[in-house]
Amino acid sequence: EALGRSEFVLDEWKRQYSNEDTRPVALPWFWQNYKPEEYSLWSVNYKYNNELKLTFMANNLIGGFHARLEASRKYLFGAQAVYGANYDCVIQGVFLVRGQDSQPAFEVGPDWESYEFRKLDHTNPEDRKLIEDQWAWDVPVVIDGKEYPFADGHVFK
Repeated sequence: EALGRSEFVLDEWKRQYSNEDTRPVALPWFWQNYKPEEYSLWSVNYKYNNELKLTFMANNLIGGFHARLEASRKYLFGAQAVYGANYDCVIQGVFLVRGQDSQPAFEVGPDWESYEFRKLDHTNPEDRKLIEDQWAWDVPVVIDGKEYPFADGHVFK
């Protein structure tokens, strides 16, 4: 492994996220243990939201994307969701990525170029809120002043 051994135990984070309440327990555990020198955080949003139709079909896109990321499972954790309603929905999510570059972890999936990747700064309050909201799935997203409620999603762990 070119990145060396990590002090942050990704599998333990995945257990915390899966087994504990997200906001009161899992997220505080994450921030206490997160090592930004070892892992980076990325907003991963679908580029073609205007082409999405039914929310279940959009959610199937997420599931397919996650299935094709299997080769990178030991380097990634993320949650992506469909927000909105049929014929008016968007796909957004946040991933934790081993290292500082997202491309090596995501390019194993042939549809990775359908997503926009933006590196997040965990010290920026807006980015930190985005991370928590995307992983908790308990608040709507607002895009261009329009609110989209959570519809469905997938966790990649």
